[in-house]
Amino acid sequence: MAPQYKLNYFNVKGLGEAVRFLLSYMEVDFEDNRVDKEQWPTIKPKMPFGKMPVLEVDGRQLTQSLTICRYLGHQAGLAGNDVWENAMIDVIADTITDVRIPVSAFMWEAN
Repeated sequence: MAPQYKLNYFNVKGLGEAVRFLLSYMEVDFEDNRVDKEQWPTIKPKMPFGKMPVLEVDGRQLTQSLTICRYLGHQAGLAGNDVWENAMIDVIADTITDVRIPVSAFMWEAN
């Protein structure tokens, strides 16, 4: 039986979009639970570490966007063929994060 997927994330692209892309690439049905900011205070205590995105797989919760992407990458057959290839995938993912953080801070800066 195929796993049941539910993605919990805000009603924006952000960190949840890569997860949505991977689930679509896998051609699996998934519930895309887009949380409005008014709902967030009620939902936050139920989320691991009080953060999103959260991918529920058959009711089990997985958090952290890169962890979710790595998990789905393995499920989709996109992981490396050995430990070295997996490390190279991690280098790319971590480099993107290193770039994303200051760009995101700049985009949300008040001035």
